[in-house]
Amino acid sequence: MIKSKMYFYIRMELLSPMSIGNGDDFLTKHDCIRNSQGKPFIPGTTLAGVFSHYLSEEQKEIFTPKLSGDYKQSPFFISDANVYLENKQDFISTNIRDGVKLDENKTTVKSAKFDFEVVETGTKFDFRIEVVLRDNDDSSKIKNVVDVILNGLDKGEILLGYKSKRGYGKVKLLEVRIKEFEKEQVEELLDFNKYDINSYKNYQMASISNQNRYDYIKVDLKQLGGISIRKYSAKAGEVDFEHITSNGKPVIPGTSWNGLIKRQILEYMKNDLIHNSGVILTDWFGREKSKEQEAFSSNIIIEESTINNANKIDLTRNKIDRFSGGAADRALFSESAYFNGYTCLGIKVKKSIKQDNDNSRIIGLIALVIKDIDNGLVALGGQTSIGRGLFKVENVTLNGEKLDLDNAISKILGGVADE
Repeated sequence: MIKSKMYFYIRMELLSPMSIGNGDDFLTKHDCIRNSQGKPFIPGTTLAGVFSHYLSEEQKEIFTPKLSGDYKQSPFFISDANVYLENKQDFISTNIRDGVKLDENKTTVKSAKFDFEVVETGTKFDFRIEVVLRDNDDSSKIKNVVDVILNGLDKGEILLGYKSKRGYGKVKLLEVRIKEFEKEQVEELLDFNKYDINSYKNYQMASISNQNRYDYIKVDLKQLGGISIRKYSAKAGEVDFEHITSNGKPVIPGTSWNGLIKRQILEYMKNDLIHNSGVILTDWFGREKSKEQEAFSSNIIIEESTINNANKIDLTRNKIDRFSGGAADRALFSESAYFNGYTCLGIKVKKSIKQDNDNSRIIGLIALVIKDIDNGLVALGGQTSIGRGLFKVENVTLNGEKLDLDNAISKILGGVADE
């Protein structure tokens, strides 16, 4: 028998672009799903799926319970998440991201270019979690599951949609509210408008300190010159291409950082620069499906980086004929690039995917890549032959504490860094 009901109203904001597909390829290879009004939304099934995947086995049994091996009705209802606009005249910002697969020489793989639609950073969504409590249910455990989900969203450990392991679909919570009813409060329940956030009371979620499932590496970087991760334009009067932006701000996609880090680690292994590191790269970065092997997801999340305080400069250049050294005929082009800004690279490394419960080896390899970035040995993006994509590392932390790169690297070299 039902003894009470709990309603949670959550408002969240995208910290990075999000793409949840509808199965169509009308605009792009991966169009965003929309409701009957043409507005992007997040289906409740998508939310329930990522929530269930994030929970521990014990918590999952509460979220989607089983009874003697058979599923029984869950006490949780997850609504669709709809766009929240503060003013009716506001519009929903969407964009198209281009992607391309590169080989180890940074050359485009044939037939591997694709594009996908995203809902831009800053878009707000509202959704509800409704809970039905029955006589045998433990309300404290059920509320704990809600707190775990809310913490996971707010800490960026629950990501939504396509390419989430490469920084897409990160959110932060703006408001969480609650309304509770006991079984005697039937009249109040019937008068309750669950679609109105003002019908709820503020909810202070519990901080779940033991729920952190990732080691978090944060790298503060300063640009040494410009960067070129291109977005092309076909509009008259605009530059031919510009550095990619999100909601008007220049960014570095997580896919670009992932390509640099993974390619550099492969280079170490291929040339035996690192011996017996004990790292199997696919365990961490995942792999695509092939005829021989099944695909599985990456255990590393690489976040999208926003470039701040950069100078935007429009440039017009000539293509140079490599044989004559002169200007190529009719090869004038223009671009917009961003110079001398600051950015932050965020990397989450999942804990406990190995029996030894130790991430020190993969963190050591990432630290080696960070050292290479600091020394100017690797560059990010395109036009690296003319000095683009270089950075100076200003600070590195691991889980909020300063990370000594040399000590981290020593874990894979088998020695101890000099004091």
